[in-house]
Amino acid sequence: MSRSGAAVLAALALALAGCAGVPTSGAIQQGPVVAPAGEDQFIRVIARPPHDGMTPEEVVRGFEEATASPDAHYTIARQYLTAGASAAWDPTAGVLVSDTNGVSLTRRADVVSAEGALSGTIDASGEYAVARPGTKLISTYGMQLVGGQWRISSAPDGLVLGPADIDRGFRSFDLYYFTRDFGMLVPAPVIVPLSSSGLATSLVRSLVEGPTPWIAPAVRTAFPEGTRLALDSVPVVDGVADVDLTAQVLTADDTTRQKLSAQLVWTLRPLPDISGVRITVNGQPLSVPGVGPVQPVGSWPLLDPRGLPDQATGYAVDKRGLLQVSERGALTPVAKTKPGLTLPAVSLNSATVAGISVDGRSLLEAPLADAGAVVRRYTGTELSRPSWDRSGAVWVVDRGVGLVMVSDGKATRMPIAELPADVTDRSLLSAAVSRDGTRMALLVRRGTRVEPMVARIERFGDTVRVAAPRRTESIITDAIDLAWADADTLAVLGTSGASSLEVLQLDVGSPHLRRLGAPEGSVTLAAAPGRPLLVGAGKSLFRNSGSTWTRVGDAQYPVYPG
Repeated sequence: MSRSGAAVLAALALALAGCAGVPTSGAIQQGPVVAPAGEDQFIRVIARPPHDGMTPEEVVRGFEEATASPDAHYTIARQYLTAGASAAWDPTAGVLVSDTNGVSLTRRADVVSAEGALSGTIDASGEYAVARPGTKLISTYGMQLVGGQWRISSAPDGLVLGPADIDRGFRSFDLYYFTRDFGMLVPAPVIVPLSSSGLATSLVRSLVEGPTPWIAPAVRTAFPEGTRLALDSVPVVDGVADVDLTAQVLTADDTTRQKLSAQLVWTLRPLPDISGVRITVNGQPLSVPGVGPVQPVGSWPLLDPRGLPDQATGYAVDKRGLLQVSERGALTPVAKTKPGLTLPAVSLNSATVAGISVDGRSLLEAPLADAGAVVRRYTGTELSRPSWDRSGAVWVVDRGVGLVMVSDGKATRMPIAELPADVTDRSLLSAAVSRDGTRMALLVRRGTRVEPMVARIERFGDTVRVAAPRRTESIITDAIDLAWADADTLAVLGTSGASSLEVLQLDVGSPHLRRLGAPEGSVTLAAAPGRPLLVGAGKSLFRNSGSTWTRVGDAQYPVYPG
């Protein structure tokens, strides 16, 4: 079993199991984040034991329904299994999420098969992955007569859940790790079961065990190797979460103790019943420079994973050149863009602007204060909008060629490792780097579809590698632009099925998707933490306020720093 067999999915055994047949789901709509007591309480499933005379198909269906019960040991569900099958079945091996079209049960001799379509998977660490459209979900159950009653003699390990099970009993939370240089926190989303207790324990247990598999090569943890919860429990008393760690943490120096404290505080701050965190080692307080024994959940603000200065504003372009877009939507010229510069990208410190020449072939760069002093950094065939990372490098897709990184004035082709079998570097249409610099959102042409994907960025010294792109959702059929709205949220301008063009907000690592509509003729999109979404439609600039889009003025190519 992987690292979470004792972590997130061990907590899964505390709350919910999934239908071990195949309920179904397409795009799963996540409910609200855990709220204070009395709000957003998960709905308990009352499991029913088997009764006399059930057919093999009824036994399998009963088992499926019983595994959706919060019974910690699946006591009722195991009554549908033979003694040998109960001993062998491992419910913590992972979760298969079926789609919304339902499943069919068929029987051949002593085997019942449940067949449907796979929407996604949750691995043993809690990481969610979208399934390729058309992927089949097939679960088979061996059947045996025991005392004249049918029972399941072999069941697939793990859980198979439908969308209602996920929506009702699970939520997405972030575990926090660090960039490779320990400069900024990075969220690692996990999907965990809701229960009346145990969320703090589940999250901290997973956090100290180390990064989840996909993000691990791009991040670091401050917890010394071998650190674990001393009592495998994080009690919360009067709003204070008591995190008692094993002695390995004592080997951490003062700076490392501050870093691991930040990881704990940021991981636990979304839980509504926690206002502070106390760290101890085998019951004794752990000394952490700069903070008291109880660290408020608002501690360590300078490590905010959103990665954008408070004063950062939006930008756009009109015939006068580059414009600053104020919070109220006022458009103020800030620089000339001669020669013509389109599709601008502003560095995270708002000191430099990059963009594409009017013919779409050259990457240009200039100081923001005087964008007339333009330097040509790269010339290709057809360039996408550039994107800055926190190291000061600029990334751009040369369509039909692949990804290019420009750092210290040098342009380098960056082949993407571990591409899906039906995708090549020539399939890339655009790229946007997360503001922490550990992930890259991509638009990828895949047959007749254009899909958003997310790859990780691995940094070891001077070596940079982009690897392992994966889908972020299951319903988008075409997309023309995307941007990072938050540390783990993407905004995509695209369509799903026969829908019209709209802005879709995706929680990376979760099935959660929100639809925000879009002005007619939308072409480009800008997003940033705590800022309104901006859309360029023709030569008009629009901003989003809730479900409403308001025209700001005559401008195009909106962008936020990054």
